[in-house]
Amino acid sequence: MALTPSPLSLWSTRGAVLGAALLLCAPLAFLAVSPGEVAPGLWPHVASVMLPRALGQTVALLVGVGTLALVLGIGFAWAVTRHEFPGRRWLEWALALPLAFPAYVLAYVYVAGLSFDAAPARAWRAIGLPPDAFPEVRSVLGACVVLGLALFPYVYLMMRATLQRHGSAAFDAARLLGASPRQAFVRIVLPATRVAWLGALGLVLLETLADFGAVKLLGRDTLTTLVIQSWTGLNSLALAAQLALAMLGGVLLVLLLAHRGRRALPPPGPELRAPQRTRLPRMAGLGVALAASLVVALGVVWPMAQLLAWLPPTPWSAMPWAALRGTVMIAALAAVVAVALGVLIAAARRRFPQDRWLGAGAFLAGLGYAVPGAVMAVAVFWCLLAIERALGLSGWSTGLAALILALVMRFQRVGLSGASAALAVLRPHLMDSAALLGQGRFARWWQVGLPVLRPGLFAAGLLVFVEAMKELPATLMLRPFGWDTLAVEVYSATSEGLWDRAALPALLLVLVGLVPVVALLRQRH
Repeated sequence: MALTPSPLSLWSTRGAVLGAALLLCAPLAFLAVSPGEVAPGLWPHVASVMLPRALGQTVALLVGVGTLALVLGIGFAWAVTRHEFPGRRWLEWALALPLAFPAYVLAYVYVAGLSFDAAPARAWRAIGLPPDAFPEVRSVLGACVVLGLALFPYVYLMMRATLQRHGSAAFDAARLLGASPRQAFVRIVLPATRVAWLGALGLVLLETLADFGAVKLLGRDTLTTLVIQSWTGLNSLALAAQLALAMLGGVLLVLLLAHRGRRALPPPGPELRAPQRTRLPRMAGLGVALAASLVVALGVVWPMAQLLAWLPPTPWSAMPWAALRGTVMIAALAAVVAVALGVLIAAARRRFPQDRWLGAGAFLAGLGYAVPGAVMAVAVFWCLLAIERALGLSGWSTGLAALILALVMRFQRVGLSGASAALAVLRPHLMDSAALLGQGRFARWWQVGLPVLRPGLFAAGLLVFVEAMKELPATLMLRPFGWDTLAVEVYSATSEGLWDRAALPALLLVLVGLVPVVALLRQRH
């Protein structure tokens, strides 16, 4: 017999969830209502000199990276699920591995590995090729390629999962009716899978917009770099706040359009058996295998080989222990808080699934995942600075709390999704039976709920931990004095051209980033 919750319980649950959601949204809301005043003459200079270049390069990167991610992700997902070709088995999982490389690590490898005095450039000149024709990675095209290699696995994984789940019966039917493979793919497959590839494209574009380390290293000026430059270079937090507010408005508009677009789409069809693979002709199969191998080599093999080659002779003695300790502590605190709040919200949603207030609270709590880290950092600092001034706390500093708040706001959706998945394993009758046997709420959760939830919550915490480890803009802008992280260590070393010093922390970030990627691939098989 299920236990019926009381109205008082509903109201207290609403209060807890909405309170947590409002806490996570308060800095963004304050940024919207109080963006501050910019010093006279500063905005005209920014608008005429800096903003056009930043806006133009941002648009160019969004178009270029989005196009490359769609072409590579959709093409390879279709190839590995629909066709057999040489090396398909290992290429199918290897194509997802670039996701383990933070974009700024990949950019660092390419900038250092293709510099004028690096081995590829020396070999280029040694065989008599003109030096001016050597590929320039510090360009818009180079930035599109580097970011595209780092982000296309989002599209690849989502498309691959969709194609495996829903099969290709419609494609086969179109072929039987006389459509060519290209016509059937364009007219049938792409419209049928648009929920997957449009959702993945949204992630790619948001990550591109939010990136700071890679575009800075590649010499590109974007809206994100302009926000940080306004704060640190022009010494105008108000200007940074207003630019961040404009970016936040654009992100919210995109999210609103995406939400309305998803509501207009028809519901997904029933799951079908996985499509039967057909063997490609010899030359076509070798071409697909060569193209996939080239992408894996550029996105995984060469970067990993370069990082290993740049390691010091005795890596243990050169280990950045202070940055490692700071990284682990900051990421662990963010993971614990995000998962705890995720359990609170997910449990409330599970107990009262039809309550709209709880649904709104869950949406608001996860809103920060779409907000660039630089915008989140400005919002948190701007809000806490206003509180300091209002309370007259001169010299008061939140220290670590500001950074943890920004990271939790940024990655709360990851913790909420993981907690929801963990709670789905816990059957309601187990908790109800424990209640009927006289156990209190704490005893029920400790003796029954926690053992069942532990694996799922650990996985959710691991995902938040890895995301917080790799976050650069928010950490760079909000970290307390003396609290460097591996991401900041990589950025500081590469900013000064110290390629060898950046290799070890970059390699540690990549190895940690491999954990969720490998876990995801194991779930898919």
